[in-house]
Amino acid sequence: MHTEQAQIAGRIVSNWPTHLVVRLVRPEERARWKTLMATYHYLGFRGVVGEALYYVACLDDEWVALLGWAAAAWMCRARDRWIGWTRAQQWERLRFVVNNVRFLILPDVRIPNLASKTLALNTRRLAADWQAVYGHPVVLAETFVDPERFAGTAYRAAGWQYRGQTQGFARHAHHYVYHGHPKALWVRPLNGGRPQDLAAPFLSPTLSGGALTVVDFNALNWIGPGGLRDRLHSLIDPRHRRGIRHSIVQVLILALAAVVAGQRSFVAMGDWIQDLAPDQRAAFGCPRWGDTFKVPSEPTVRRILQKMDADALDRVLNQWLTAEELRVGDGIAVDGKSLRGSAHGPRKRPVHLLSALIHRT
Repeated sequence: MHTEQAQIAGRIVSNWPTHLVVRLVRPEERARWKTLMATYHYLGFRGVVGEALYYVACLDDEWVALLGWAAAAWMCRARDRWIGWTRAQQWERLRFVVNNVRFLILPDVRIPNLASKTLALNTRRLAADWQAVYGHPVVLAETFVDPERFAGTAYRAAGWQYRGQTQGFARHAHHYVYHGHPKALWVRPLNGGRPQDLAAPFLSPTLSGGALTVVDFNALNWIGPGGLRDRLHSLIDPRHRRGIRHSIVQVLILALAAVVAGQRSFVAMGDWIQDLAPDQRAAFGCPRWGDTFKVPSEPTVRRILQKMDADALDRVLNQWLTAEELRVGDGIAVDGKSLRGSAHGPRKRPVHLLSALIHRT
């Protein structure tokens, strides 16, 4: 008998632990974790591809359970229908879903409710660990349970939800092969994450990290009653009526969205608008020409913004933002200028003027 097996054999714990700890496996413990998983899990373990985290549940520093998490399944009809995302959104946002690929209670460990308690403790810290290690959040956990072996009782007790069965296919070498053993799909939102954000027309600041976008596009009233489109109709189009392809209202809506997304030049705004996906263009109310949604080019955006009555546009936008009751925090916009002609002599610095505005007021 191997040394590790000898340490586990005959060990039975009957009392519920008061100090169960679930933590990440340390680098020097990873080989031990993989050996135990390969030896005692009914599927074995050969490793995972891509992002992954390994956990161990400890009772008085003694290992009692192992868990492994990896990237989500490429395709799962039951999951994809439940989320409601498009195929394009799926490929872009699949990184926000994580899969519990392995869960093992070590042999001869007998503790009531250990499995559900371990799962609950692990999912409580999983999102923060994933953010710290891989630099992006995860909002949904999934797992696939073999109904011929398990009923999913531990997952249900830990707050997971049953969402149907797979079609009985497995991915091998970039192909899907039918194996005839459908699995039960269980899912669980993580730390207040909202799975509906995965199917929203625009990626929320929570998922994008908030580095550029400071306002959630999905929460703004662009084309509804009393929305931005209705308010912009009061502005006068400075262009000649002949040859107009894009309405001034549509151009201004897209230009504002680009600015909110962090674009700070006409070229950047034009590129951002051109990169919008079809469902995002539809959400902004872009006109449909044939089988595509048309958006204005960068020169069109530039010409309109340069000819617009800036004061009139400013009044409309401020009224709309006030009505939206946006909560963008207590950020301060700061601008500085050097006063022309205020520097005299070789060593004297010019006078600097500084202005600051609180965003909300």
